[in-house]
Amino acid sequence: SGVPGESGSEGIAINSIISGGVVIAGGSVQHSILFPRVYVGDDSVVRDSILFERVHVGDSVRLRNCIIDKGVRVPSGETVGQDAGKDRARFTISDNGIVVVPKNYRFS
Repeated sequence: SGVPGESGSEGIAINSIISGGVVIAGGSVQHSILFPRVYVGDDSVVRDSILFERVHVGDSVRLRNCIIDKGVRVPSGETVGQDAGKDRARFTISDNGIVVVPKNYRFS
């Protein structure tokens, strides 16, 4: 469910499928699918993505065109799906530009 984040902004989901147990704390989710126990932090934007169970998205994160597998913690300020070169160095990218972050991946 959408709840106010630290900034006071209300969490919002647009044209998305949101499972029970999801918390959108001041972030924005657009055209995405979020599985149970996903957390989206304040001022984060998730667009055109699939987030599997137990994905934790920190504050001020930008995710676009990505599939993030179970148990991944995306640290505050991180971006995925914004910079193809940066993404290609860390992840697999499908032929049509979907960035795949593997299960339990740890950002360094």
